[in-house]
Amino acid sequence: MYHEARGSEALGFLATKPLVFITTLHATGVVNAGVFGAYTNLSAEHVGAAVCVESHTYANILRQKEFVINVPGADLVKSIAVIADDVPPDKSEVEEAGLTLKPGVSLDTPSIAECAASVEFAFDREVHIGYHGFLIGKALGGWIKEEFRDVDGKIDIFKAAVMKDFKYPRPLYVLPGRIVEG
Repeated sequence: MYHEARGSEALGFLATKPLVFITTLHATGVVNAGVFGAYTNLSAEHVGAAVCVESHTYANILRQKEFVINVPGADLVKSIAVIADDVPPDKSEVEEAGLTLKPGVSLDTPSIAECAASVEFAFDREVHIGYHGFLIGKALGGWIKEEFRDVDGKIDIFKAAVMKDFKYPRPLYVLPGRIVEG
């Protein structure tokens, strides 16, 4: 069962900035995906992600004006290499990884059903930075698996077993260990 959210409520599903999969829709209707760790919350409704200007993700976001950030758990660690691989734009990294597409809550672009949560974004603007575009999106909605919601309605990073990249580009990731209050 999934809990669906609208607007900025969905940004709570990205707590701690875990490694994510961004799904986009190619002009042919193929769903492309990429692995990202370079993104940040910019406001209560906005997120920015650094995307290589030569990537399918970049072209798809600028054309379609939307994207989805999917939060995988450690159970999907083997999918990272497949999704990060150089797959032609007419093939879906999601299919290549053996994952399932879930229809969007408010967008045409699907999410990845095996992920703990996803947040859907409308493209807002771009800032050029070297070989990357810092693409800013406004949250329109999303979903989270009920078992991964904490008491505040955000993602429970321990139950969801979210990962951070540790030694990029080496395939080493860390899981959250403990909370220290100040």
